[in-house]
Amino acid sequence: MHHCVYEKCDMPKKKWYEEKEACPDRVKGYNLCKKRNELRCFKQCQPISQPCSDATAPEYFNYFTSRTNFEFSGLVVVSNTGNPTSGCSMLVRVTDRVGTNTVAEVNPGASIPIFVEGLIALEIACVEGDVVLPVPATCSGEIIFDLEYCATRTCL
Repeated sequence: MHHCVYEKCDMPKKKWYEEKEACPDRVKGYNLCKKRNELRCFKQCQPISQPCSDATAPEYFNYFTSRTNFEFSGLVVVSNTGNPTSGCSMLVRVTDRVGTNTVAEVNPGASIPIFVEGLIALEIACVEGDVVLPVPATCSGEIIFDLEYCATRTCL
């Protein structure tokens, strides 16, 4: 994955292995990794641009899938930059260690932080609002992933 070139994202334009600031081995007094593991960061900014669907049959689009045994945990912020008077709402569905649930509805012009533990997938559906106004063909926004995971430490 690469950092998006999205105007509102102010994430660093470095690749993960060029990141100068390392994640701490301990977070708020807790050692999140076992002895032979180290805590690593996954920071990603990703734009959202997808069609709006009918609220009775929302169509979800995938924005994150993990096919590793890493436990991605931390904060995900979903922002809906649509017009508050005529935009679509976003339904955010998370699959993590807890299960699969639609955890948030993000209205146009709003954003929401979501804490995840063992993130496997994140999907978003854009749905038309209750107000009968012209609705744009697409909804827009961004997702900022600020996650940590444990990886095996390489010993030379």
